[in-house]
Amino acid sequence: MSAQSLTADHPAKDLATAALLLAAGIIIQGVEALYLPSLMIPGAKLGLANSITMLVIILFGWREVMTHVALRSTVVSLITGTFLSTTYLYSLTGALLSALVMLFVYRHLYGPLSYVGISIFGALVHNLTQLTLSIFILGHIGIVSLLPWLLGFALLTGTGNGTLVNIVGPRLDDLGLSGRLGRSRQTTGLSGEI
Repeated sequence: MSAQSLTADHPAKDLATAALLLAAGIIIQGVEALYLPSLMIPGAKLGLANSITMLVIILFGWREVMTHVALRSTVVSLITGTFLSTTYLYSLTGALLSALVMLFVYRHLYGPLSYVGISIFGALVHNLTQLTLSIFILGHIGIVSLLPWLLGFALLTGTGNGTLVNIVGPRLDDLGLSGRLGRSRQTTGLSGEI
């Protein structure tokens, strides 16, 4: 764990927490990829694993968040058979950039913005990143016609995932993570290292 790990006196607990959150993220993203039906908007997903990413943002520093997102996207792509495909590229790039934006917004705007606002930022960046990549990969600007639909869907999914974190976040104390939430508001995020 990095120097920003919030319970430096309990590295085993940090590792166990990070591993459980990674497993939860992999399971949720895998189930969504394999079993939930495709939506009418190409590329649109519920992004339920982003609620787990938000919990990692709350509890850990930027290195752990980026590691979590990269490992989750890679493992799910190996499970679904999309590793090193354009689907993997879309997923990994969108997830990494949206996590960076959520880290930044959490670090600088948490308070005026709730977890819902932070999650909406992440969903918007994820969809915009994937749309931009698809324009370059497909070489056709017509795909921009999906923009209003993807932005609207990002508002819905960001609101849903943020609401889920608003519900789950306060219950983290029940898991023995008390004190981490108060400290994470001061120490988590980019901290000028990037």
